[in-house]
Amino acid sequence: MRMDGVSKEYLEGEPFAALNDINLEIRGGELVSITGPSGSGKSTMLHLLGCLDKPTKGEIYLEGKPVSGMTDDELAEARRNRIGFVFQAFNLAPTLDVFGNVELPLVIKEANVEERRRTVDRLLSAVGLTDKAHKMPSQLSGGQKQRVAIARALANSPAILLADEPTGNLDSKSGEEAVSLIIGLCKKHGMTAVFVTHDAKIAARTERQIRILDGKIESDSKRRMGK
Repeated sequence: MRMDGVSKEYLEGEPFAALNDINLEIRGGELVSITGPSGSGKSTMLHLLGCLDKPTKGEIYLEGKPVSGMTDDELAEARRNRIGFVFQAFNLAPTLDVFGNVELPLVIKEANVEERRRTVDRLLSAVGLTDKAHKMPSQLSGGQKQRVAIARALANSPAILLADEPTGNLDSKSGEEAVSLIIGLCKKHGMTAVFVTHDAKIAARTERQIRILDGKIESDSKRRMGK
């Protein structure tokens, strides 16, 4: 994915530029963190990369295709099938059990029943929640809810996983486990992962660290990952 000269302005009330002339390329399979203080523009950047919003200026390219040229249906398809989202608030459906929450993207995709069962069983095994398949979200700990959210984000085998403060509602141990799970699964399947985070420990685990300040990229550094 790529940003060419991307700016995002909000014009309601006093005009505010959340992002200003961003040029950025994230390659397939990269593990990237986006850090910066509150109000720096990092969540805005993630929303733009996830096709949840459109820039005021510039262009975003997803798999080489300009997002501005996509129809609403194409944007919805990209969000549904090519991008996985993990949010701080989990965003689980409270009336569905664990199995149903992970299955939901496959239901929307109209996958057949057998494919849905196989996929959900595999993902619940991968996140260590096979025994919680028929529990309701209200019966889970925060760490378990985030594992369900991670499994759901992977249901349609996306190429890109976007995680917005994924440990914000977790204790330190559960947060470390969630990050390890995301990184491990992304490495295993060759997915790109982008974390927006305040947590320096999360950023330190990614191979590329981008810091945003006042809507601009302050620094962009890479490091060699250990085995």
